Amino acid sequence: MNRRDFLRSSSTLVAAGAATGSLVRPARAVQPLAPSVPQLDPAAEAKNVIFMVADGMSIGALTLADLVHRQRYGKPCNWVSLWNRPGVRRGTMTTYSADAWVTDSAAGGSAWGCGAHINNGALNITPEGEQKVPILMHAQQTGRATGVVTTTRVTHATPASFVVNVPKRDMSKAIAQQMMERGLHVVMGGGAKHFPKELLEKHPGRQVITTREDLVNVPKAAFGMPGQTGNGTMMGLFADDHIPMVLDRTPAVPTLGEMTTSAIARLGGTRGYVLQVEGGRVDHAAHNNDAASLIAEMLEFDAAIGEVVKHLGEGNRDTLLVLTTDHANANPGLTIYGKPGRDAFARLGNIKHSFDWVWEELAKRPGDTKPTAVAEIVEAATGFQLDKTERALLAAAVSGRRTAAFSQASTWTSVLGGILADHVGVAFTGPNHTSDMVEVTAMGPGSELVQPMLDNVDLHRVMVSAMQLPAAKLLPGMEKRVEPASGVIDD
Repeated sequence: MNRRDFLRSSSTLVAAGAATGSLVRPARAVQPLAPSVPQLDPAAEAKNVIFMVADGMSIGALTLADLVHRQRYGKPCNWVSLWNRPGVRRGTMTTYSADAWVTDSAAGGSAWGCGAHINNGALNITPEGEQKVPILMHAQQTGRATGVVTTTRVTHATPASFVVNVPKRDMSKAIAQQMMERGLHVVMGGGAKHFPKELLEKHPGRQVITTREDLVNVPKAAFGMPGQTGNGTMMGLFADDHIPMVLDRTPAVPTLGEMTTSAIARLGGTRGYVLQVEGGRVDHAAHNNDAASLIAEMLEFDAAIGEVVKHLGEGNRDTLLVLTTDHANANPGLTIYGKPGRDAFARLGNIKHSFDWVWEELAKRPGDTKPTAVAEIVEAATGFQLDKTERALLAAAVSGRRTAAFSQASTWTSVLGGILADHVGVAFTGPNHTSDMVEVTAMGPGSELVQPMLDNVDLHRVMVSAMQLPAAKLLPGMEKRVEPASGVIDD
């Protein structure tokens, strides 16, 4: 498919199957790539792709981060600043999966990863059991190096969606094995518990680092060809589970920007590369209805954007940069009018710790004391004094009692988020992903393929077309159909 054909494609929606309850689908199906893609002017081809994901970011989360950035620095955040840059393209993207209006990260990431709508929970396996070649494996077939950087476990759904084929996102052991076998050149994030010594020893030659100091000092060794182990390939595993929230992080853990610039430095000497960068804890903060953490995670992601844009420079001609999210989550917004709203929003700066920290502190208390202890811990984390009503609501939520008209918002984190909305002005719709359309921003070669209205699978085709990739070749074993996995498989 050439760029002209891509730009002519329509994304008109048609009504579908009211009697069967099927989802509305785009009128045009996603077309398979031609056996050979027509060659364009080499100057117009994207040698590299940097695909940046603020997981779980609604437009409200971006708005809040931009407001804080303007307050602190007197100018828009890096993401919003790009919108006025010549040559930058923007689009609005639908996010639904093959089986739901509200997607999860596995299906959302797989839409980009393989160009097909996937059922929630699956990674690059269609509802019919067909295994699709993930974009990083496709890029490796043209000699490009590949990498993932994340603030979650590296086996989490979004980084995995560019690399693996498994029927259930919770199959962490299988995901870790495939990541090792498929020869990524850079893997950085959390999740050390999924890479035991015996697994690492089966794939020798990788540099394994665990601290920020390691990251700063590790030699920038030359890379081997994709698929080979060794010759400079690097794994940075900076936490046993997810990397801690920004508000709770110690100096021993690198920032997302530091991981990203290090990854680019190690990939940049190759024949080209594809790098996925995820601010994964944006999603977790939104699930928690934790406004202070949400903004802190968003600002860290935005700082990483700034580092990437600085690296690419004004005359970027070889790297396609894509900024987006897989889905919205909890739809936060500043919701108090006038000066009281401004004053409340400014108080976000008083908050010292995340809701994760509150929970970890609460876990240290005996079970029967938790409902009464939680207010004290929240006050230590936030600097706010809770009144009698707020304390009673929070104690009830910690005890597992229903405290909200919307039952799913009766979690203690949602209740706490609602209480703090009176203090900081930021409220949430609930603790879940939503069906909202989301923002796409792109610059560099191939960005002209970004339409004003996009289906999430279109971004796979944007990458493939921008890099002028030939048809993907199935990896060994991918011709087999895979049965859907049932139940939770947390291995």
